[in-house]
Amino acid sequence: MRFLRFLALELGLRGVVFTLVGTLALVGLYLASIGAPADQYLKTLGAFWSMVTLDSDFSLETAGFSAREIISSGAAITFPLALVSLLFLVVIALVGASTSASSAYLRTVQGGRKSVGFGAVGGLLASLLSAVPLFVGFWLLYGASGMSPSPMLIALVVVALGGLGWDATRFLTLDMKRQIDTTHTLVFSTLGPAVGRALPLPGTVTGYLLNSAAPRFIPYVAGKVPAIIGGVTIAEMVFNFPGLGSTLLDALVNMHTDTLIAAVFVLLAVNAMVTFLVKSALFVLYPRWYEKAL
Repeated sequence: MRFLRFLALELGLRGVVFTLVGTLALVGLYLASIGAPADQYLKTLGAFWSMVTLDSDFSLETAGFSAREIISSGAAITFPLALVSLLFLVVIALVGASTSASSAYLRTVQGGRKSVGFGAVGGLLASLLSAVPLFVGFWLLYGASGMSPSPMLIALVVVALGGLGWDATRFLTLDMKRQIDTTHTLVFSTLGPAVGRALPLPGTVTGYLLNSAAPRFIPYVAGKVPAIIGGVTIAEMVFNFPGLGSTLLDALVNMHTDTLIAAVFVLLAVNAMVTFLVKSALFVLYPRWYEKAL
């Protein structure tokens, strides 16, 4: 019963309904901003229905951008790029939080000193990266690789130079540090496990801290999905990458309403699907915490 409720809420309401209603709302705002006549709204609504039903007559006015092609573009390019960016976000947060938390643990519990300096340097570097706006990161990437960077490099820049990696690291680090002085952590540390400086692996102190912080970190990651999708979309526009970002830009510049409908729909669908995958991890691993988050 809980699983069915989870599917109805996350996949049905926050997935399908969010995508459909969000597409109509955003396209409606676009039509209002350009002062479209009343009949254009009805025409747009008909085009939206044709796209949802995958009608072959959809987007005849914009040759080369059928509904199937735009959806395929999102599935083949933007969706994997968003997932890779999400993976980079998690890895950066795990490495940064493990380094900082292990430094705090060694300092407070074992009186270590060397790791403190390393943790301070890491924190300073993260602070500098967080101060670099995303467009500066893209500018640096353009200067280094021109107009054809690899998808992996785009995903890394979106997370590392967009401030997302630093923010995720700070969130996870603070959560893990709050637990260092707790009784459970002190008892676990007396068993003599490794500290886990580089990564919070299972069986290490930082791994134990991560296990306690994960129910709060997973919802945090889910909340960052829209920012990741936005960064990926901007990157596709800047570098003319063959994803939904360039399709969306083309639709806005040339006022192709049908193409705009499909691009917005798929972007919202990608956002909903990535969020659903993250929420699924929370539901499977920590069902009680998922119930508390409702």
